[in-house]
Amino acid sequence: MYADYNYYTSGYLLGRNPVIPEEVFPFWEKQAGKEIDKHTYGRLSRHTELISDDVKDCTCELAELLYQADSAAQQALQQGGAGLLTSYSNDGDSGTFDLSQSSFTEEGKAKKTREIIYKYLANTGLLYAGVR
Repeated sequence: MYADYNYYTSGYLLGRNPVIPEEVFPFWEKQAGKEIDKHTYGRLSRHTELISDDVKDCTCELAELLYQADSAAQQALQQGGAGLLTSYSNDGDSGTFDLSQSSFTEEGKAKKTREIIYKYLANTGLLYAGVR
């Protein structure tokens, strides 16, 4: 566990309203941790002394992204849509949805995940793929 709910609300959000409810935060924190582990080659899980505020902030922002992506996907399924409506025809009753710019597609989520990880961890040495 890289960040707990107390850190999320006080250290990361600094008084802003939480995006992730407390009861589901552990699940999304764990998912975020798995993404961080992939990019850091598992260093943090083996060396917990390397867990800094940058790692915790990264975990919180990733958890929010993953939670929001899942929520958007669930909502799209319930509403029968899949993205931003870019065109609609009335006679034939059709519509076109554009997901190309969405952070909530698998490709968009992966890109945004990398952006978040590099934002927080690029200067920490945790992303180094070589041998030390």
